[in-house]
Amino acid sequence: MRQFNRREFIQLTATAVGGIMLTGCGSGGGASVPNGYRFYRIKGNGATVDPLGASFPIERFYGSAHISSNGIISFDAMDPNKRRGLFQLGVDMDAFRPKILWERSALLAGDSLDDGRVVSTFKSYDVDQRGNIAAVVDADVRHHEEHYGAGLYVEYEQQGFAPLLIAGQELNGGDMKSSGIFGDVSFVEKSIMTHVHHLPANESRSTSKNSLLHLPDGSLAASRILTSSGDLVAGTDHSVSAFGLMDHNNYGDYTVGVATTHTGLQAMPEASSSHLNVTGNVNYPNDMQIMTAPFPAADGSNAVSGEGGYGSRVGPAAETYSLLDVGDEMTLLRNDQPILSTGEMSPTGIVRAITTGSAGADGLYYYTAVTEADGGIGMTLFAYDGVSHVPLLASGDSLSEGDATVAQILFGTTTKHVDAGNRLVFLCSFSDGTTSLVLGLPS
Repeated sequence: MRQFNRREFIQLTATAVGGIMLTGCGSGGGASVPNGYRFYRIKGNGATVDPLGASFPIERFYGSAHISSNGIISFDAMDPNKRRGLFQLGVDMDAFRPKILWERSALLAGDSLDDGRVVSTFKSYDVDQRGNIAAVVDADVRHHEEHYGAGLYVEYEQQGFAPLLIAGQELNGGDMKSSGIFGDVSFVEKSIMTHVHHLPANESRSTSKNSLLHLPDGSLAASRILTSSGDLVAGTDHSVSAFGLMDHNNYGDYTVGVATTHTGLQAMPEASSSHLNVTGNVNYPNDMQIMTAPFPAADGSNAVSGEGGYGSRVGPAAETYSLLDVGDEMTLLRNDQPILSTGEMSPTGIVRAITTGSAGADGLYYYTAVTEADGGIGMTLFAYDGVSHVPLLASGDSLSEGDATVAQILFGTTTKHVDAGNRLVFLCSFSDGTTSLVLGLPS
């Protein structure tokens, strides 16, 4: 039986989950998996959002789905005119069947922001447990020639997006200025992390770099650079060249994907670059540690090879989850311990591919996997409690309404598929050809 590597899995999912475009995919935690879940469709393609306002028709979903602990669901989608929007739904989750109480368009291409910039598009974004949003927004330079590049914006209490750091703005005590190039964003309890490219400001001797930036309380004045391109990764002879997807928790523990370059004296073409998952804490800058283990070269050097998988996650007790690709095999790690690999047997069949997932507030970890049983390939949503991988929903299952069965599950595209009460939100395609946001409620 053939294996799926990560790239093939992403291609399979993007094709199978009707019209979704992917955006940027050991010891126990002590928590118990809920006894069961009830799953409901919340909003599907072909529906409209905010019918009393923008009346945005959903042609397709971009793929992100966040749930906040106050019942707010956030997602992005595109209309038939290819206009992209970021939307929020207020959902009554205590009703017998969940119902939408309100809905809003939070950010749309063409919107005018508080600082006068017009939205061209938005890239990375994240939502905290109160439904506040931090987003990297590209300005439309056609409306004003000085409104170039992207900026980091934040919206609190649905009051509109205000700029935190825009192109040309100074940071780090005034010796650097943002070039308007940003990467991923992680937003937790007013604590924001992002990575930004910056240039020397004025006559500063600083150089152009990519840096991992922490903004405590969403404050640029209090921000700190945690590490930058050119810095060595502890325990290796590789230096940072760029940053990827990230996640952090309430206590400042973070994990981030890092592209590296070999800096050793001896040329090693086979290990000249790599992609690692590293971890650290915002209170200890320049102290990143490798999460996905390095593979020592035959000559005993610290050169790093192999590939860290898409989107590592960090839990409430600084436990980290990551995917490691070695050849055509995928392994899910908790810290540095493998907890599941392709080729192993799961409750729903032989594991053929694994996704990244989301860590719950109580230490549970949720993820999906492609499994094979009786010659058929399907997907299963699992919860991992430190000991067991418990299936919650699988291809062929019906939701609580008892309508069309699940075809594919898209989970792991964001860090916030689960809230503090272990309620879940994600996207599914169904046997009737539709796609929908799905809400999972513990029984």
